[in-house]
Amino acid sequence: MTSPSGGENRRRRPVAVPIAALVAATGLGVTAALGGLAEAPQEPPKQLGPGATVDQGEFTTTFVESRTAFQPDTYGGPGKHFVEIVLKVTNKGEKTVQVGSPWHGAERGLLFGAGLLKVTPEIKTPYGPLSSVATQGVPSQQLHPDVPSTVVIKYQLTEGQRAPQQVKLDVGTFEFNEGFSHELGWLLVSEDPSGPPTVAAQVTLPVRRKENT
Repeated sequence: MTSPSGGENRRRRPVAVPIAALVAATGLGVTAALGGLAEAPQEPPKQLGPGATVDQGEFTTTFVESRTAFQPDTYGGPGKHFVEIVLKVTNKGEKTVQVGSPWHGAERGLLFGAGLLKVTPEIKTPYGPLSSVATQGVPSQQLHPDVPSTVVIKYQLTEGQRAPQQVKLDVGTFEFNEGFSHELGWLLVSEDPSGPPTVAAQVTLPVRRKENT
């Protein structure tokens, strides 16, 4: 006896589903359960050493060396001991800018120095790091466009504090921002506008010890 028209009693064949589609559907289900599409992990900062050059957007910076230094006291006192970081900096912008100062603990850096986000180990200095452009005369604070300049950043050591064997610098980059209504200029790059600047590179410099230091 034949089956009624319409095939109500016919056994239905299972529909074949490609394995790739099953995997994709499973992945989307897991992602949805976890609260949306997962973000790609942030690229780790480049690990660099002495002589490395970093394109910081507004500047090109070569990390020459780190060294100890001693400044004798004019009046016969104990003098001052420093850890110095020596950089070769070229301002790629169109305007002369000041050297500024690096970040120091929770204190935000300024101008060119703002691109130096952190020094490890932290060198606790009473007045914060001192930054200047080394010249044959009086030290300058200006970085002129397209002029390579030697920048020296000095951390004064407190009494009894020893210079570290090496320092590691977290380096940020700048990008030019037009803004919606007016020009914002060069600003530090940050993955999260409300978060800290992005560390583009970490440069490790051995601290060269000079005489009397």
